[in-house]
Amino acid sequence: MAISKQRVPARTLRTASIIILAFAPTMLLFGVNMFQVGSNPGSSARELQESGLPGTVTDARVNVGYAGDGLQHLFRVELTFLGSDGTKHTLTTNHFPRHPAPSTSTQGWLLDFPTKAEIVGQPVRYRLGESPAVELEREIPALVAEGWSFPNYLGLGLMVLAVGAAVGGTVSLVRTMRQIREG
Repeated sequence: MAISKQRVPARTLRTASIIILAFAPTMLLFGVNMFQVGSNPGSSARELQESGLPGTVTDARVNVGYAGDGLQHLFRVELTFLGSDGTKHTLTTNHFPRHPAPSTSTQGWLLDFPTKAEIVGQPVRYRLGESPAVELEREIPALVAEGWSFPNYLGLGLMVLAVGAAVGGTVSLVRTMRQIREG
């Protein structure tokens, strides 16, 4: 049995090429965003290390919730700290000494948790304004030294795919336009 080779009409190829070209920038932007998300903790920590204001933690509480594994986890800590100007500020961070979540049936913010004594009294670096951030000073070196994570690789892969789609879509569109003009 011979397989019949039917040609796809040129107008259909043109439409497909235009759709691919419209999709490529979206995929490129999503890839760039994913790459930035993966790089954010390290770059934010670097900025705080270089130009963050010093402060001291006066109180802390953690956010407890259930993760996909059905167990309770500590997701983030809310730090209340005195800033360099003596003003009290409250910001959250995801980087703090981890310990298994306390066995409670409650979800939400808890004032008492196992590593609170390790956090209160510790120095922090923070910034206020458009994108406020705070990190415990002892967590900053590990964040700065952290390598690429999954979002970095995913973002890079999406950017490469987007460039490939743009090149392929452009080549296909040029060939299709020649076919339409010729006949």
